[in-house]
Amino acid sequence: MTYTNEEYAEMAIKANEEGKVLKIINDKLTLVEPKSIALSDEQIISQNQAIKNSLIGEANEKIAVLQDAIDLDLQKPGEEEQLKQWKKYRILLTRVDTSDINAVFPEKPI
Repeated sequence: MTYTNEEYAEMAIKANEEGKVLKIINDKLTLVEPKSIALSDEQIISQNQAIKNSLIGEANEKIAVLQDAIDLDLQKPGEEEQLKQWKKYRILLTRVDTSDINAVFPEKPI
């Protein structure tokens, strides 16, 4: 069966809204549940390490700015406590075992 661009676009929008994907079944465009992607342990470990590195980088940036503000006596109320929380968070991140496929990352400070 042939679909116009408009018909296909309408089906694609509907699939997106319903969290489904389009698949041709018996020559007909059909909405179906997406198949989950199974990652290997190695892929999960690699993903864990990438997440850890990214979160540590973000923590380093926050810490640097807060530390600069404090060093230059430009801190706002509460920023010394924020600095302490971000440093604690960074330490906890360094202790995450990314070789564990069920690694749990600490929550970011507010």
